[in-house]
Amino acid sequence: MANAATDQIGHAADKVADTLTGARTDTSGLMSAVIAYMGDAGSPGRRELYDRARKAGLEAQVTQWENHPTNTPADESVVTRLIPAPVIERFSAETGLSRNATIKGLSDLLPHLSRLDG
Repeated sequence: MANAATDQIGHAADKVADTLTGARTDTSGLMSAVIAYMGDAGSPGRRELYDRARKAGLEAQVTQWENHPTNTPADESVVTRLIPAPVIERFSAETGLSRNATIKGLSDLLPHLSRLDG
């Protein structure tokens, strides 16, 4: 029970911090981290994303994003299925964004995969 209350306080604090710092709208640092992760066509990050997409049945979605980038954000559950938790945590640490703000930012950035070549 104490853990649930602590988690709720932590999530609320993240939301306040994200709002105060503009983290939910400023994804420039996150974009740089994603570009570095995605690299070029044969990079480990890009291969990992494609492998995870194939295993999650999201390969068609990723191909669609590449061929026809959209401004429609990806569902946050898609983000967490495509990007491993340790990578999300690393992006969060690198950018100073909370985990939730990082996932929200990634949901905006992933549909632009074809433009994320480093």
